[in-house]
Amino acid sequence: MKKSIRIALLITVLALLLSGCVFGGSKKIGKDAALQIALTDAGLTSSQIVDLDIEVERDMRTSWYEIDFESGRTEYEYKIDAFSGEILSARTD
Repeated sequence: MKKSIRIALLITVLALLLSGCVFGGSKKIGKDAALQIALTDAGLTSSQIVDLDIEVERDMRTSWYEIDFESGRTEYEYKIDAFSGEILSARTD
C-alpha cells in the first residue's frame, strides 16, 4: 500500500513539473516586446538607437531583460520583467 502511495505522489509531482504549474508556467514576453516597451518609455524608435544589447538575466524567483542602447549622446539602461513586461528600472546617462 505504501509503495502505491509513493508512486501516485511521484506521478503527481512529475505531472505538475511537466505542465509548468510549479516552476515558470508563464511565458516570457520575448526580447522584441521588451525592447519595444523600453523604446516606448524612452520616446524613441528602433531607427533612432545604436549599440543595442539585450540580455536575459534570472535569479531564483524571476527573470528580466537587461536592455542597453544609445541615442545621440544619451545612454539608456532598462530592466524589464520577462513575464509581465513591467519596467523594473530605467536609467539614462
